[in-house]
Amino acid sequence: MTIDHIGAILFPEDIVLRIIGRLSFPLFCYLIVLGVETTTNLRNYFMRLLSFAFISQIPYQLALGHESPTLLNIFFTLSFGTLFFMHPLLLLLSILVSQFLNFDYGPYGIILIISMYILRKNTNYGIVLIVLLNILLLLESPAQIMSLLALPIIIFHKNGFLETGKGVDNYNSYPLWRKYFFYVYYPIHLVTLYAIKVSLL
Repeated sequence: MTIDHIGAILFPEDIVLRIIGRLSFPLFCYLIVLGVETTTNLRNYFMRLLSFAFISQIPYQLALGHESPTLLNIFFTLSFGTLFFMHPLLLLLSILVSQFLNFDYGPYGIILIISMYILRKNTNYGIVLIVLLNILLLLESPAQIMSLLALPIIIFHKNGFLETGKGVDNYNSYPLWRKYFFYVYYPIHLVTLYAIKVSLL
């Protein structure tokens, strides 16, 4: 993600950085599914993600050069992607809202989160869905096909090769800083990159 934003904010002409950054969003979607599986309160999880969406929006607009909120940051996509897990009928609402309000990654992002959930249940079905989803996006965003390179990492984790010894049962024993580090990192790294951009003008 940081490499992607360095490319978008500081070196927009360098397509290599943007391509590398394509790997980050599938990993975020997978982590959202893990978060849903480990949280003790799904509604609070949704509200936490949504809160950081609002906190991050101004840094996002400044860093990416959007004068008005024409594109909403990735936390909006991730938060609305959890609504399906509250009730499956909310999936359609999430997709419509993501399109109407112009979330980062839009309906593709919402559906990718659901695909990661399916992958957790059945690896083969999940892989097929994710590959098809990215093929459908080829005309709109050809570089996004590179996100498929994140699949081996995700499958390795699912199969237990990347286990850290902290499972679902002891997730709540994580220190507070570890739970919130990546929430806070998102707006802070955007502010930092924006400051660097301004200093170079």
